[in-house]
Amino acid sequence: MTDPVLEPALAEAERERDERERQIEHLRGALSDMARRLGDADRDRAVQAHRADRAEWRAERMRRRRWWRLGDAVSALRRRPLSPASYGALRAALRARPAPAPPPDEPRPPRRPEVRVADTELLGDVPPLDLPDGPVARPGVTAAVVASPPIAAALRYEWRQLDVPPGRGWRALFEAELPDLLFVEPGGRGDLPLEEIAGWCREHGVPTAYWDTGDGTLEEARHFDHVFATGDRPYAGAVGGVHELPYAAQPRIHNPMRGPDQGRYPLLYEGHYDPAAEVLLGPAPKLGAHFHGTGFPHLYRQRVVPELPYEQALAARKRYQVIIAPHPRLAYEAAAAGIPTVEPAAVEDAADATRLLRALLAGPEMRDRQAHLALRDVHAAHTYRHRVGTVLETVLGTRDDTPPPSVSLVLPTCRAEQIGPAIERAARQVWRPLQLVIVLHGVPVDPTLVEKRARDAGLDDVVVIEADAALPLGACLNLGVEAAGGAYIGKMDDDELYGPHYVADLLPAFGYTDAAVVGKLAHYTHLASIDAMVLRHPGQEHRYVNVLRGGALLAEGGLLREYRFAEVGRGEDTDLFRRLRADGVLVYAADRYSFVTIRHADPERHTWRPSDLELLADGRVLHYGLAERHVLF
Repeated sequence: MTDPVLEPALAEAERERDERERQIEHLRGALSDMARRLGDADRDRAVQAHRADRAEWRAERMRRRRWWRLGDAVSALRRRPLSPASYGALRAALRARPAPAPPPDEPRPPRRPEVRVADTELLGDVPPLDLPDGPVARPGVTAAVVASPPIAAALRYEWRQLDVPPGRGWRALFEAELPDLLFVEPGGRGDLPLEEIAGWCREHGVPTAYWDTGDGTLEEARHFDHVFATGDRPYAGAVGGVHELPYAAQPRIHNPMRGPDQGRYPLLYEGHYDPAAEVLLGPAPKLGAHFHGTGFPHLYRQRVVPELPYEQALAARKRYQVIIAPHPRLAYEAAAAGIPTVEPAAVEDAADATRLLRALLAGPEMRDRQAHLALRDVHAAHTYRHRVGTVLETVLGTRDDTPPPSVSLVLPTCRAEQIGPAIERAARQVWRPLQLVIVLHGVPVDPTLVEKRARDAGLDDVVVIEADAALPLGACLNLGVEAAGGAYIGKMDDDELYGPHYVADLLPAFGYTDAAVVGKLAHYTHLASIDAMVLRHPGQEHRYVNVLRGGALLAEGGLLREYRFAEVGRGEDTDLFRRLRADGVLVYAADRYSFVTIRHADPERHTWRPSDLELLADGRVLHYGLAERHVLF
């Protein structure tokens, strides 16, 4: 109930708000009208310029016609029959050039620093994303869902979903299978009688939840047991139990897997026109931006493409290098797709907006690093698995107590001096539970001391195995695989560098791809001979591949125990990938970060000894120095 003391102040605030909205609408209309008049003026100037050009052409054509010039020459010859100049004019008239080609029939529009409309029309040919069927994270929970297409598509991988049909079909659906809960996002309400549906659920003991993403109302929300909101809403506090529930991303459909023409266009604004984003929209056209949406002022008419269907929009986004995100849902989804985003709140004025957009478009290293950090953040806390977990805990009182999967890292080494640094790199991994399996390949070191050092470094699960020096590397790796107890098993080299998020960044790919082995193909290599950091196999990331870097692979434990490594001294990785490929097992190359191969100046230190020139041939020198902060963050 509203406090009577506050009623006059609230009424005055509402009047002021309405007045501001009227002023904004008036200014928006004035801006659109001004843009229309400017467009009309441009066309008028183009028409006048065209007419002037055509008149000039006609006059020039008249002057250059042979009979015109012959007439002048004959008149001069009559006046001065003995003058050499008169005969020269006659000869020039006989050799006169043809008249110039006429200008086009239609006036040319004024030149604009914009991408041709034909470029944007190509987006209509983008095939819609083929949404995968599953798997479902919680098959034991059945939820009846009313939601807009983007939200409904994202939620269906988190529970058994009953999409409530429009009209009166909901009752038959619920009577055929009583759901565990009703979840309503008002963007998909359509003509559904939400009050009636919520009342039916209450009578039959089905808890209800209402998620206000911006289109909700107090009148609707009061009929539900629990209310969630993406942000502050006017009725916060007026409905009991309002819980914050931000937007999120669904990795099964929002993921960084590369599509065709990845990054073909520079800049995208997607969604309905938002005046608050004008600070970014102003400089965007000069940078080649496209606008996918509705409600744009006339000023942007040549940049606008009608809003694409959702499945097609998911595929089209990947054709852009940077996305302007006026809506938080788009920001989460683009971040999960590995596309750097800029939000209007990130800049204060048009000058800063221009600088920021130019910096991102001109700097692929900065752009990709920012996108990778955002992707990591999404997988850590902002997927729909996190959001649905919050809903189920609030509505049903159930918690997802499924432990994170365990990972075993197999580390073979034949160099005593490398044991300590390798243990430290494994212990720095943020992922837990983590097991380290160390295979001492002919190293005369006490295994007990090695185990103690690993535990002192912070590793609780350590296995140390002794292997005879006569065994080939493949056999040593198999000893480690047999001793590994993790759901996933990875291979580490003792002289490569691994960032603290190396394991944590690889694991999500098992959820959004169909791969059984994930690792690195594009990666950084430090050439000690010239102190240069080289990006090898650039572009070979976030895609299915045939092989991975041997020291940077993570596989499903059961698969690696079945396939094992060939018991050879070299080429054991190549043989493994050959057999996997023959059996149709998919291999996925993730990002290029958190891993560096070290090429010492002395090639005798390596089993595989290509020259530096061979490494440079399929790579790109980025800078000089190790640059651990840039790669191993």
